[in-house]
Amino acid sequence: MTGLDSLYSLRSRFIVIGLTGRLGSGCTTVAKLLTMKRFEDCNFPEPVLGTSPTNEDRKYRIAFDFLRQNWKPYTLIRASDVITAFLLREDIRDFQAFLEIKYPTNSKQIIDLIEKIKHEFCSLSEDVKSMFKKIPAAGELVTLDDEIADQLFFRSGKIEQFSQRLKEEFQTLTITNESSPYQWFGDNLRKTGNPLQDQSFEAANCYIIAQIIRQLIKINRNQSNKEARIVVDSIRNSMESRFFKERYSAFYQFAVNTEETCRLARLNKHYNTSELKALDQEYTKDLATEERFYKQDIQTCIQVSDIYLHNPDEPKSEGDKRKTIKKDILRYLALILQPGIITPTPSERCMQIAYTAKYNSGCISRQVGAVVTDSSFSLKSIGWNNTAEGQTPCLLRSVDHLVSNSDPEAYSEYEKGEDYKRLIQKTHSYTDTEKDALKGRNISFCFKDGQNCIDNNKNQVHTRSLHAEENAMLQIAKYGGEGLKNGFLFTTASPCELCSKKAYQLGISRIFFIDPYPGISDKQILRSGEPKRQPQTQLFVGAVGRAYHHLFEPFMAYKDELKTLLKFNYKKSYSESLSETEKAKYVSDLEKQKRFIEEELFKFGPKPDTYKL
Repeated sequence: MTGLDSLYSLRSRFIVIGLTGRLGSGCTTVAKLLTMKRFEDCNFPEPVLGTSPTNEDRKYRIAFDFLRQNWKPYTLIRASDVITAFLLREDIRDFQAFLEIKYPTNSKQIIDLIEKIKHEFCSLSEDVKSMFKKIPAAGELVTLDDEIADQLFFRSGKIEQFSQRLKEEFQTLTITNESSPYQWFGDNLRKTGNPLQDQSFEAANCYIIAQIIRQLIKINRNQSNKEARIVVDSIRNSMESRFFKERYSAFYQFAVNTEETCRLARLNKHYNTSELKALDQEYTKDLATEERFYKQDIQTCIQVSDIYLHNPDEPKSEGDKRKTIKKDILRYLALILQPGIITPTPSERCMQIAYTAKYNSGCISRQVGAVVTDSSFSLKSIGWNNTAEGQTPCLLRSVDHLVSNSDPEAYSEYEKGEDYKRLIQKTHSYTDTEKDALKGRNISFCFKDGQNCIDNNKNQVHTRSLHAEENAMLQIAKYGGEGLKNGFLFTTASPCELCSKKAYQLGISRIFFIDPYPGISDKQILRSGEPKRQPQTQLFVGAVGRAYHHLFEPFMAYKDELKTLLKFNYKKSYSESLSETEKAKYVSDLEKQKRFIEEELFKFGPKPDTYKL
């Protein structure tokens, strides 16, 4: 093993990929691909350079050749299997009672379901109860027996098989307005530590699924000489995302996205409209602050991801319906193993700037960044959601300062009025215990929330901040920039109705976005008017944030890597490649250079012994 091999083994020996995305986006498709035993089994599209290849074509060829030589399958850990393990600890009668409470119109189907799975449930339950140690390790809520867990999760796959059986049986239930069973189980586990109970929230439980996955990762590593490539399908709560990011520098969260029409077309084969509406609550439901710790929150999971993949359905004429996402996966797997082996795409470069810009935002609700470029991806302006220049962002304002009027320029005359000030003071009052819990945090407040409470409305017009996209466009007008016609807009969210109208008016031709805005901006604004003037919306594909640096920052200059591996020497190679006649001429030229230098040195004084070369 060379020194370089030792260096890169820090990446290659341990990798954890977490998948997230909406139901039907394709997380399971990606997981299956990563677990393929051989590179050839993945059926990655072959590189095609053709007569006039682009640089992106060349990048794909380099990544393809590299990954083909360095492919190893990933081990799959399903979050749903972890949930199943917790279910198997419970009494089957409690399991039945829970289902009957949640789905009262499905009594007969539930009785039939329990009868079908009863024998397997009870048989597997004994093994699972043995797997959970009676006395947890320090700092853990629950601890697994390594040998039994390895057998149940990895070697025999018994828990995975039972999970699949259970999911198939659940499809016989008629679900209208309720969440799916596994959504309930997961939420309850994070809330109470028990999949069948949803009493008061205990904060210690919010990481319980993630902690078991971490133990399974450790078990798998110990069984394979500390070498492991793991894929987790899938992460449904953003706190679990942060858990893995804090613990593993080798963790990458992939968000799998697709167009809404494509996603629904896939799901319509399995669910009716009412069932889909219920299942999609994991993305669309507006969560209370405490609920974000334990409920499924796919929207935030997507927002905090590291790498974004696009999974459309390719035309049948293309042969493989997954060509697009396979090419993207190949690219990022190669970069994880060999950072800097290829450079970012133009859209990655621009979105990374927007992603970094968002951290300038002083909004306490959500930070968004935006970039405007011309049609060649040349940067024209940057923006983030923030108050107008000269006003104080909400993050830097304080309830105490508003009440005491100790920083008067930071607050409007309206806010300093008695009615609004009284509301803010009462809403943000705190006890001594709560003050201690703050641990020195500044007590900011959101003007929009307060005003909407007074108006008994949900009006976005009351936000103090300019939107990121709006701010980026205004920067050009403010500082005398050039026109934006046919330019591109990059946003870490996606434009609202107001920003969409501005982009349309400015002649923006393409909008790259990460997370769809929950409104009608696309259908109402962007898909209206003359077709040739309509901006095209495009789901962003690429790496952003810390992953951008992890993937594109090489360990050393690539030339130095090659020199270390090949030990090449240009001078030696050049001299060895010369013919006898060329060598004689080369030596003669060197002799002439030598005499010339000696003569020049002699001009400074007759010291031949000193100047002789």
